[in-house]
Amino acid sequence: MFKKLDVVFSYVKYFFLSKYGYISIILAFLIWMIFFDSNNYIKRWKLNAENARLRQENVEAQRVIDDNERRINALSNDREALEKYAREKYGMKAPDEDVFLFDE
Repeated sequence: MFKKLDVVFSYVKYFFLSKYGYISIILAFLIWMIFFDSNNYIKRWKLNAENARLRQENVEAQRVIDDNERRINALSNDREALEKYAREKYGMKAPDEDVFLFDE
């Protein structure tokens, strides 16, 4: 019985030492890394896509922040801009003016 196992083990040993053995080991490793590992390629691809999406959202949010800071500075330093904003946003007027509001 041990002779049969020795023959089987010798075939397995020669298979893994042959070029097909190396190819099968490399193929098994690649399959494992692509699908079954905790840091597999599919998960990394999804995380990279989410990272790119979040970076784009960050750029858009920074653009809005910069625009708001520019408006705040304009309203803080320029009296005419503050007056224009009050007229447009809140419908305010000077004491000697008449304002007509139109709904579009």
